[in-house]
Amino acid sequence: MLREIDFARNTDKEPLANPGAVSGFVSPADDYMERRLHIAQKIVDDPVNTFYFEVQDNEMKAYGILKGTILVVDRSRDYKDGSIIVCNVEGEWLNRCIVHKDNEKLLLTSPNDNRPLNVTGREVVVFGVVSWYCVPYKSYVRLS
Repeated sequence: MLREIDFARNTDKEPLANPGAVSGFVSPADDYMERRLHIAQKIVDDPVNTFYFEVQDNEMKAYGILKGTILVVDRSRDYKDGSIIVCNVEGEWLNRCIVHKDNEKLLLTSPNDNRPLNVTGREVVVFGVVSWYCVPYKSYVRLS
């Protein structure tokens, strides 16, 4: 379910760590040099409680969540009515919108489903709340 990803780095294209050691002169622009942007710094609030899932169906297509989309799921967030969540319903992993109806029924809905799944009284484990999702670019545009 979870896998580590190790990115290959091309060290030939990375800037020198200490250009002054090569030329003997430290550039005055070094004072304004910015660090590299890492996407996790922008989309992850709590790294210990953040997990990533890859979507296997198009059930949430109306929300822009397509097959192959990467979900960023934060377990430290509390879900509320209307939250998009990842949950396990009796052994089946689902990505749905959670809705409380009449303060009695617990429903899991998707925009493509005209009949919400009533999970009241069933074994439901809410894994976490979807805080971000990253849609593959190839889903929208074909580059020739």
